[in-house]
Amino acid sequence: MRRRNVLMAGFGLGGLVVLALVVLAGGVFRLPGQRPAGATLVSPAPSAVPSPSIPASPDGNAVSASPPPVAAGPGARAGAALIYDPEDHGVLLFGGAASVTTPDGHNPSITLGDTWLWDGRSWRQLDVQGPGARSAAMVAYDSVRHVVVLFGGSGPGGVGQGLYFQDTWTWDGVQWQLRHPAHMPNPRMRAGMAFDEHHGVIVMFGGEGETTTYTATWTWDGVDWTLLDPTTTPPARRFFGMAYDMARGVTVLFGGSFGAARLNDTWTWDGTDWTRQPVAAPSARGWTQLAYDGRTRDIVGYVYFASDSEPLAEYTVVWDGTKWTDRTGAQDPTPRAEVRMTYDPDTGQVVLYGPTSETWIWDGTAWAWWEPAAVT
Repeated sequence: MRRRNVLMAGFGLGGLVVLALVVLAGGVFRLPGQRPAGATLVSPAPSAVPSPSIPASPDGNAVSASPPPVAAGPGARAGAALIYDPEDHGVLLFGGAASVTTPDGHNPSITLGDTWLWDGRSWRQLDVQGPGARSAAMVAYDSVRHVVVLFGGSGPGGVGQGLYFQDTWTWDGVQWQLRHPAHMPNPRMRAGMAFDEHHGVIVMFGGEGETTTYTATWTWDGVDWTLLDPTTTPPARRFFGMAYDMARGVTVLFGGSFGAARLNDTWTWDGTDWTRQPVAAPSARGWTQLAYDGRTRDIVGYVYFASDSEPLAEYTVVWDGTKWTDRTGAQDPTPRAEVRMTYDPDTGQVVLYGPTSETWIWDGTAWAWWEPAAVT
């Protein structure tokens, strides 16, 4: 089963993705932030607060732009980094790319460098300095060293025509810190990254570089990056999902695209090698985000399908270590690209954000759209 009621077009600009959103709900134009047709509402009723200005990056690479003002949230943006941070007891969001309207009626894309926190009830912008503005960076939480690790992405301070970064940053719940490892992966964006709890290292696979789509596997041990040499490796791909499966002690990789192909193969990483899982491929294929659901002990995936010859579609699928189950329903988020997902153990829910200003939550059974309180 797949949903087909959103039209979304993506345009490449160097390494950035500038998204034009035309949302059609039952043939009616709907702006981001309006209630999706048939969506279940979750309304913890936070208070709306104005967005403070975003400080410049301390590394001198770029100056972060202020996001479009949106009540009670980060606003519409694509490719933001999103991860649960136990140090802050909330979901951390950094950066992304957004479209703004200028006084002369143009709609340029800006790349953001702001930091936000979701506490299960509302979004709050943090008044901190951090990495240069960027989108499509990789992020994971390191539970051994108790920091969020962010790598790469694409933005004004990056290198080459694609403006790619290769810097490593950590967030300790209070501040961002630029790290200086002896070795670094090549500049890239949209790689897969997850923390391997069993081996105590960050695992990063693939990514898009200036001239190639990588198939390398790297690990980060809190001090340095190490390039590994596994016997087997997944084929090159873009827009794939990757998450650590706590229940089974392996990292799971699924889907993505390469050229015109929309992929639905499943791979696992055991700390030494990649293994393609001999399981029936689900109907879902294409751009994927994965998150481990600690309450159900499964991996949930949101899959966006786009093709020149077929309608847009989306799927919700669940991996239990042996098979995929299609959980697509009428209350799913409408098809959308460049979303990000993470699990919030404080609420027992998976949180999905982007590229609109909508915040969605998965409770293990169905999706629901969180709506902020009306401004009075």
